Amino acid sequence: MIVQYLKPILDMLDEGLRLYRRGFVGFVLVTAIWFVPVVIGVSLSIAAVRYWGSWVVFLILLGWGLGIIPLSMYLVGGLSRALLMIQQGYNVQVWSALAIHPLWATGMGCYGLILYIIASIVSSIVSILCLCPLYTVIVGTIGSIGFFAETAGHLGTGLAILSGIMLTMVLVLYYGLSLVLGGATFSTLVYGLQPFVQDSLSFGNAIQRSIDLILYRVGYNLLAFMFASMIFGAMAIAVTVAVGVLIPLPLVLALGSESLVTQGVSASAWLLGVALVLPPLPIWMALLYQHNVRRWQGADLARRITALTPHPSLDM
Repeated sequence: MIVQYLKPILDMLDEGLRLYRRGFVGFVLVTAIWFVPVVIGVSLSIAAVRYWGSWVVFLILLGWGLGIIPLSMYLVGGLSRALLMIQQGYNVQVWSALAIHPLWATGMGCYGLILYIIASIVSSIVSILCLCPLYTVIVGTIGSIGFFAETAGHLGTGLAILSGIMLTMVLVLYYGLSLVLGGATFSTLVYGLQPFVQDSLSFGNAIQRSIDLILYRVGYNLLAFMFASMIFGAMAIAVTVAVGVLIPLPLVLALGSESLVTQGVSASAWLLGVALVLPPLPIWMALLYQHNVRRWQGADLARRITALTPHPSLDM
């Protein structure tokens, strides 16, 4: 059953990467421009703390809590609208992609916050019911092997080493699955916001469409969220580490890590790495939404009926 769903999901991920390559510069520019107010805000926050002292930290955190929600909607909405431009055969118009009314972005942010909280609760329940018991059983088994190894002489030494390796693998696997669940939660958020930026709907209808499409083919959606999260996580680690380490490396060797020039280039390199790796996930969620909308509205019903109907020549 999983294999039946796996191929269209992998095809969707591949399609998303192809579209990302087609509009690479535009997608990266949308993400990079979004970073500008974030970097300015962080710089002003640090300056405020140094000038006024730690008593303004609460006010700064409150301001970030109120501002980052609608600000994040510009990133999700901008990348989704940039995808629509690429699909229609146009180049990405960066300012048009980011031209979302502040009140609409704020409304999206409020709904997105509620959706993220609900998705996080569901993710936590899944983790508690599935991952925690499995982790307890495996660790308990490995601990029993280690306890037995203490009284088994030379054989026990080998068993102790083996149990240590197994425990390390379990911890890494558990941490990896936790990250995948976290990524799937974020994917749910991005997917649920697509009606606000892809369809011309009223705010209430956009919320209803979002809920309908999240619950539609929920098993398929969860599988897509998990696979997208795994691939996105692997890409994020590889790209950000490669860009963030390799670009400033010559300056580190020439000027040292304490140099302001080196630190500035390092920070810029890490931001560049994040800008390069962020677009695929919103692109994948936008494509998943488009595919599900077509099935939900029956747009491809005729094609599927034709595919299931025997060809006349086969009956002769």
